[in-house]
Amino acid sequence: MSQTAANPIRERPGKSLGLAVALAFLFGPFGLAYASLTGAAAMLIVSVVVLVPVLLGVFINAVIFLPVWIVCVIWAAFATHERRLSPPAEGASPTGDGAPGRS
Repeated sequence: MSQTAANPIRERPGKSLGLAVALAFLFGPFGLAYASLTGAAAMLIVSVVVLVPVLLGVFINAVIFLPVWIVCVIWAAFATHERRLSPPAEGASPTGDGAPGRS
């Protein structure tokens, strides 16, 4: 029996760089989830930490939230580019979310 019949090799699904950047630009950490679930979780925590003082009135100017949004866009671009360059890890899930063996 051949390798491909018993255990087909799965290719990583392609991620569009333009779509990843657009989603991160429009939705911030939630859009970043398209490119990187780990990045989305990290930036969601950072967003909450930065946004809570703004909502409580500690900082009058909400412009301090802008760098968080920009980092989300940059992270989405780098994560998508990195995903295109690296081969899938042995035993990694096809979605690339870091959960091995999950289909």
